[in-house]
Amino acid sequence: MDMQEPNEQVAEQVADHATEQWEEAELLVRPKWPKVIGIISIIWGALGLTCGGIGSAFAVVMPSLLESQLDGDPVPQGMLMHGPDYLLLAIGLSLTALLIFAGITAVSYRPLTRPLHLIYAGCSLPITVLNYLNQTAKQASIQDWAVEYPNNPIAQSMDPSNPTASIGPIIGLVMLIVLGFGVPAFYLIWFGLIKTKPEQITGGDEGVY
Repeated sequence: MDMQEPNEQVAEQVADHATEQWEEAELLVRPKWPKVIGIISIIWGALGLTCGGIGSAFAVVMPSLLESQLDGDPVPQGMLMHGPDYLLLAIGLSLTALLIFAGITAVSYRPLTRPLHLIYAGCSLPITVLNYLNQTAKQASIQDWAVEYPNNPIAQSMDPSNPTASIGPIIGLVMLIVLGFGVPAFYLIWFGLIKTKPEQITGGDEGVY
């Protein structure tokens, strides 16, 4: 009997400890917003990778597709891929991959989601500005080419008096403001000012890293 009593006490302590852990897990209520943010980040990153990949592939083959429509005129330099274009494209695709990983950590309630989203947002804003400046310079180069070769059918379609010629730049500017700046700015505000503590992401689960 004397040898059994200590064993019974140990068993009771282990059972009590397991019960306490189970009760704590039952009381743990994780917030819903990390999954929402995570799903949005994964979808947005996947769209970025898909559109970026398709866009880069099209940009590479576009000059050869245009040659038959240029009537012997040279391909506009603004329609060709150059060093800065490849560099910005590589950085952009890397950031979208980072965003997908950040989204995965968010739906998993990992505290790492906060610094990852902040890194993505902090890098995306200057890259968006550089992309805009690069595209503006390329568009100006194409306009100069249109002035130099005014009789080319493609140049005539770029006539500023043509209402459809200005639709593309306007749509691009709106998308730049809403998506290029809006999404990273939201992440900066959300994770930089509002959700700044790990427990706000994990729901107080100290076992999550």
